Amino acid sequence: MRRLLICVALMAIACVSAFSQAPQPAPNAAPAGDVVIGSGSFSPIVSDLERSLKFYSDLVGNPAPATTPAWGTDPALLNFLGNPSAQIRFGSVRIPGSTLTVEIVEFKDVERKPVQPRLQDPGAVRLILIVRDLNTLLGRLRTQGVPVVTVGGSPVLLAGGDRAQAAMIKDPDGFFIELIQPNALPDTNAPAASNVIGARFGLTINDTDQTMKVYRDLLGFQPKIDAEFASDKPLNDLMNTSGAQVRRSTARIPGSAVEVEFIEFKGIDRKPIGTRIQDPGATRLQLRVRDSDATVKALVAAGGSVITTGGNGGTIIMSGLRVAIVREPNNLFLVIMMQVPGAARGAPAR
Repeated sequence: MRRLLICVALMAIACVSAFSQAPQPAPNAAPAGDVVIGSGSFSPIVSDLERSLKFYSDLVGNPAPATTPAWGTDPALLNFLGNPSAQIRFGSVRIPGSTLTVEIVEFKDVERKPVQPRLQDPGAVRLILIVRDLNTLLGRLRTQGVPVVTVGGSPVLLAGGDRAQAAMIKDPDGFFIELIQPNALPDTNAPAASNVIGARFGLTINDTDQTMKVYRDLLGFQPKIDAEFASDKPLNDLMNTSGAQVRRSTARIPGSAVEVEFIEFKGIDRKPIGTRIQDPGATRLQLRVRDSDATVKALVAAGGSVITTGGNGGTIIMSGLRVAIVREPNNLFLVIMMQVPGAARGAPAR
């Protein structure tokens, strides 16, 4: 029982970590917007929590939780996750030099169907890690049997002025992780001994124009958008998407230093991933907002769907936050959250 209470308390803390526990934003953080005011965690849904915690802690060089996370059945938490009859457990690994945290979640006592998309499939995500020494890291990962997606298994030199090298790998559940070493390393607050010094987030999308109606017009992102599709052989080699054309958009999350890269493919077979939130292969991304009720309503009007239960199709109060999870049109699960005025941070879920 004590372990269960600890698990519930830790999950409550994780939900408010973007408000009270995240590292200080980098100097190049985007200003807060009228809708979105910050970011939180990258949250993959996995089939084996201990295995994933070990993988990510080893990958980024930060320790995993010292004890095995317990299963939780807190009703507010399970309503928040849209699975009131399930059990969940979770654990987090911080990424050096970034406010982005990997918050890993596993479900049980509910039907699950693992999904491993291809990079060109709408809804596929990738964690982008900026590193000091790509060859050393990739060599170590190869000896551990980590799958390398990039054609030939070696880094590619990307097009563009910064002459960055990059390679793509997969985690144990098939999530994509791009390892990129810029020619000129950016400023970072990561420890000097850390190979990983920052992070970004990547999402494969179905339609650029429709997606920008959500992220630019509704959520207030300020993206740089490619005017048209283009062939990019180094990128295709990196992602193993031979013959495809791509259209890219990039933006910092308002109020955050976290950059998001949206990619739309054409000229290659694509299939939307269509996961449920409990399925290994699904992903959540946390967004802090000024008004969670208004944001959720706008996302639903733009084609999103509310996953959270117990809130009459909208938000619920949990851990001093007004929160909801909304599946956006590309099948990314957005955690929409705002601090409730006067509520204690980290309070038990109600």
